[in-house]
Amino acid sequence: MAQKKTYWEMQKSFWKTPLGIVIWFGALLAILAGGILALNFLGSPYPVIEFFDAEPEFLAPGQSSVLSWRVVGASLVEIDQDIGPVALEGSISISPSEDTIYRLIAVNGSRNRSVELKVSLS
Repeated sequence: MAQKKTYWEMQKSFWKTPLGIVIWFGALLAILAGGILALNFLGSPYPVIEFFDAEPEFLAPGQSSVLSWRVVGASLVEIDQDIGPVALEGSISISPSEDTIYRLIAVNGSRNRSVELKVSLS
């Protein structure tokens, strides 16, 4: 006479069937995707300013310099001194008429980072 399976034995065997495996993987993917979305929306990490340079940093009057930068994880990047919003990575030529401090500001949600760079006339 065959033994009758208990409720828990039947539940364990369901997860070994193709349908049970598909449901298990679907649930796992939904949990992982939800966690990743939550990190993106709720985590809002600080942006990273990889570099902000001027070449050359010291100029003779009338010469120009090139500001270059790279930022990761920002929704907005700005440079003051009337330059304004810029791409996450780029460069721009400047010709200051006096010693000038440029500030790059990277914003991600309510979190921001900034760095200053002085271009001097010799």
